[in-house]
Amino acid sequence: MKAKSNSTIVTGTLRACVAAADGYGSHVEIEVTSLASPDPAADFIQAVPGQTLRAFIAPQPDLDAAPALLGRQVRATLTYLGGPAGGQAVVQELKAI
Repeated sequence: MKAKSNSTIVTGTLRACVAAADGYGSHVEIEVTSLASPDPAADFIQAVPGQTLRAFIAPQPDLDAAPALLGRQVRATLTYLGGPAGGQAVVQELKAI
């Protein structure tokens, strides 16, 4: 469930891409170098340069190339999905730059 409409855009180096334990999707780690979120009030993730951001990627044809981007600079659009028991950052778009 989306807590509220939110969006975070970061650029950084893709450091890890590991298949989820249950076999659905993957978890990535992005070493953040800069932020480009359009609306700071709608940026729930609040990443900072130098931070390693962990996020989930659901299986989607345009996101399946994530393992090929390891070690490269990427631009990621993320949203925070959560509920009463917690939540996580979810990648909506991931592109090499």
